[in-house]
Amino acid sequence: ENVETRREELYSGIEELFKEHEGKHHLVLRPLIFVNAKDKADPEIEVLKKTITELTFDHPCWGERMPNACVPLELEIAELVAEGKQIMSLVEVKELNDISEVSVLSPEQLTDFLHYQHSLGKIVYFDTPQLRDNVIISPLLMVEVMRSFITDVEFWPKEDKTRKTFKKMSENGMIQKLDLYQIWEQEEFCQILPFKEYIFDMLIHLDIVSEQRRYDTKTGSRLPIEHFFVPCMLTQRNDTDFLTQECTPERTLSLAFVFKGTIIPPALPNRLICACLSMWTLKQYRGRKLMFSGFVGLSVDKEHDIVVCVEGNKILLYLIHKRSKGLIVPEIATSVRECLHLTLERISEFYQSTVHEKVRSQLPFHTEYSCSRFICYFPEERLALKTDECVCKHGDDITLNWKVWNQEQKQKQCDLDCTGLSEDALSQFPNNIELLRLSVNCETRMIHDLALHLEMEETEWSDKVENYPRNTQMVKFLTLIDLRENNGIRFRDLAKGLTEMKLTMHTLCMMRRRKQVMSNIPDDILDSIPTDEILDNISPQIGKMVFQLGTELGLSIADLENIDKCNCDLTAQSKEVLFTWRRDKLVRPTIRVLEQALVNSRKGARCLEEVVKNVDPKTLRAVETVTDRIKDNEDRIIHNIQTSQILDHMMTHLVISADDRLDVEHYPRHDDQNKALLDIVIKRREPAYSVFVDGLRNYGYEDIANDLECVTHDISPSPTLVSAENEGMSKGVINTSNECLY
Repeated sequence: ENVETRREELYSGIEELFKEHEGKHHLVLRPLIFVNAKDKADPEIEVLKKTITELTFDHPCWGERMPNACVPLELEIAELVAEGKQIMSLVEVKELNDISEVSVLSPEQLTDFLHYQHSLGKIVYFDTPQLRDNVIISPLLMVEVMRSFITDVEFWPKEDKTRKTFKKMSENGMIQKLDLYQIWEQEEFCQILPFKEYIFDMLIHLDIVSEQRRYDTKTGSRLPIEHFFVPCMLTQRNDTDFLTQECTPERTLSLAFVFKGTIIPPALPNRLICACLSMWTLKQYRGRKLMFSGFVGLSVDKEHDIVVCVEGNKILLYLIHKRSKGLIVPEIATSVRECLHLTLERISEFYQSTVHEKVRSQLPFHTEYSCSRFICYFPEERLALKTDECVCKHGDDITLNWKVWNQEQKQKQCDLDCTGLSEDALSQFPNNIELLRLSVNCETRMIHDLALHLEMEETEWSDKVENYPRNTQMVKFLTLIDLRENNGIRFRDLAKGLTEMKLTMHTLCMMRRRKQVMSNIPDDILDSIPTDEILDNISPQIGKMVFQLGTELGLSIADLENIDKCNCDLTAQSKEVLFTWRRDKLVRPTIRVLEQALVNSRKGARCLEEVVKNVDPKTLRAVETVTDRIKDNEDRIIHNIQTSQILDHMMTHLVISADDRLDVEHYPRHDDQNKALLDIVIKRREPAYSVFVDGLRNYGYEDIANDLECVTHDISPSPTLVSAENEGMSKGVINTSNECLY
């Protein structure tokens, strides 16, 4: 009895919802039909039929004359669909056309036929390089494909391993290709499996799954893809207070990529977020990962975080400094902006190409820079002219922010109009990296005079010179550290001291600059985490710069002093510094980070280039996959498995030696033995990893073995370990025999 009232309420609500939507003219809102599913005679069913018929007549293709020559092929395809066939290769379609007894379409006519049938919704066919070799003749197959992995928790598979994939996807929206293939191995989706590559490419084309797409910043070419983002599985909006608590005017710079129109197609920011996830570390805030629908928070390094989020027709970028926006490193701001701009540019070009639109020189977005309150935005064109005074209604000169985002990479001196560090920055304590950069950019005599001016005793300086007679860089750096720790100096004290000594305060500006890296290492290598072998090979080449390198990599002074005490050998110190850095997962420890640290510490990147020049990026990524799988299951392995059984299995297959076994078993605690074994497995790569997994399966740990199982054919054994291991294996066999004889 309330149908008419409810109908009007709902219609008014829908009308209000879409009243300003630019696609409103595409929506059919009238009539709003209610069908009583319990009443076969419900008159609204007739209304539904009538409406569908009218919409059909309104279709642009209705009434068009169809060539009789197309009818036989259409009927043949319909018959195959009735028999249960869902996908045909283009070759099969051509063969079906060629054997027609009535009419045979020419190649051009066949292409037109496929496009026409697609436009009517009878088939799915895209004439793109990845998809043109197959035709979905039963479009309902795509419903099954969607249902296979986009579904409510109530319908998740009961099987434990596949269920974990769904749980992980619902938490972070990410999935790997192999995980999706595993889902399709279930009996109810087995019809998808023979065409898995084609279907996966179709999902990407339709933006149901977004590629974690990355681009080489030097060439603009695409880099290999590891993970995929399923945006519709991540529906949670940002409900944290991160923006209000952390993105404060005192600590944050912001800009916006503004698109034409009132909204941005969701697939575009989804692809951008995927690219960001591959370049930087997902940030955690109060125990929660900052990844939500249209929002992602990431850590660039220990001082800089970024947020990318969508608001209306803008993609907003926030760059947050841990202490003060006046200490933001301009080179970091510039590289982040350039990287996101390039990625958006490539994604936009891709969309233009998919709708057969000629790629235009003018981008569908432009950049605007905000004031400190994130309210006023000025377009880049106006700021770049440098003729206007770009002061917003709040009195902020937005040109200053624009300069940070657009730093000349090779510029070594401040601009003529540079006013030095901001008041807020001057009130902060300098961190270790900033003091290191100050020491590197100042002569020894200058640091000496500044230290005495800031009330350090001459004897303290002399003690440092005596402790490091051959390392003046260490003397300068530790002097500044002591001034901060013992005298409590801030940036303001350093500025005041320099001024009173009649030296330029702009020396402090150089503390927030970093050297430009002219890298010859490919981006797919730079974005990978270094293996043990790479760290082992680079360690002997660092020499006495180990302390400075450790500081640039973010290790604390206490950690570095402890490493210095425990290891007299410089190579051992370097190795410990590098492995300690790699264990810190707060910021992704990539080869790019290591390269920048080597350049900043004045060691240079040449030694690293030599070490990685013959490294296969597939091996690096595969090693990361193996390491991640072990780390994900580390607690279960450490606490549950019996070490002796697995050691027996691995020795039988000659992937560890008797000496290795002794190294593992000398630990009294069972958990420590398992940790030592995992270290060996990670370091040895293949075939040790596969033998280890097989051992787990053979001795009753099948669940763990299944979770560890992955495609490892790209993981080559470490060349530096092969000869040593082979030698060890020989010794191992002899030692074992001797022990048995004894």
